[in-house]
Amino acid sequence: MTSLQRILAVCSGNIPDRVPFLLASREFSSRQAGMTLPECYTQPERYVASQVKMVEQFGVDGVYDLWCTPVVDELLGARLEFPADGSPRISGPVVGCLADVLRLPKVDPRREGRAPYLLDLVRRLKAAVGDSVAVVAWASSPFRTASMLRGVTEFYRDLKRDPACAKALLDAVYGPCTAYGKALVEAGADIVCSSNPGANMQCISRAHYQEFSHPYSSAMFREIKEHGAKAVMFHTCGKWDDRLDLVVQENIDIIHLDRVDIADFKARHSGSTVLMGNLSAVDVLLQGSEPSVEQAARDCLARGKGGGRYILSADCSVPRDTPPGNLRAVARAVRAFGGYLPEERVAS
Repeated sequence: MTSLQRILAVCSGNIPDRVPFLLASREFSSRQAGMTLPECYTQPERYVASQVKMVEQFGVDGVYDLWCTPVVDELLGARLEFPADGSPRISGPVVGCLADVLRLPKVDPRREGRAPYLLDLVRRLKAAVGDSVAVVAWASSPFRTASMLRGVTEFYRDLKRDPACAKALLDAVYGPCTAYGKALVEAGADIVCSSNPGANMQCISRAHYQEFSHPYSSAMFREIKEHGAKAVMFHTCGKWDDRLDLVVQENIDIIHLDRVDIADFKARHSGSTVLMGNLSAVDVLLQGSEPSVEQAARDCLARGKGGGRYILSADCSVPRDTPPGNLRAVARAVRAFGGYLPEERVAS
């Protein structure tokens, strides 16, 4: 099986030759290539080469774009800051009232701003790895973009005090967020990934999630899949226990969780979505020894492998300073303990 076939097999409920292995590694791969993150936004060939090396050196089944770059937010008026060696961030809110929502520009994320650079990066990644390796590319969810443009605190207040304004903003950003997701597919992304860290149960209630996030994500992901995405992945941050049943209904194929009991989740939701995780990026990959990392990977495989519908991964992005030997330890575990017997594959 190729890497892409392996991932699509688990998404369709079939048993692959082995458990797929993915790592979001923007910071780690660029550091290994001797690049700062700002340089990744001006030297695409070096970033693409750094991702190809992840496949060659660690046996991962996919490459990632410069994920979590809020290019749509920037198009809509936000100003991005690029720390010397950190993730790009929005400097401050741009929407103060409903009138500001109505004045948001009409944008084309296929042609404007920084988006064409990232779309070209996806094309370069796909050209470099071909059809055998998955290309994963990130698009912001409407709730995330709305909260960035309004300011997280004020947007949370709007959910309670001015829900009409909150929905007007969500309606305004839905089109650009969805258009960018579709453009990623056109550029060659096999899997479109999204995330919504400000919508977990430590931030908003289940009722607010159901009203203000769930319908917009569901519709966006459905449109992206209809546009040709082979799979949609959703990455969580924080605690999502009371709303996972809603998330798995949002037209996603893969849920990338950072805090979950693998066996419990699979018992509840494996009929709906593929679980991806759940090696601790910090406690295990960054701070662990090679033997402890390999054992942790074996434990995850033991809990997640049965019946398929599982992808081994870190619980979040691989930290910049992770020892390369620790990732090689995970790769060894996948090779030694991630395979399926022929009769297990037939049984699927």
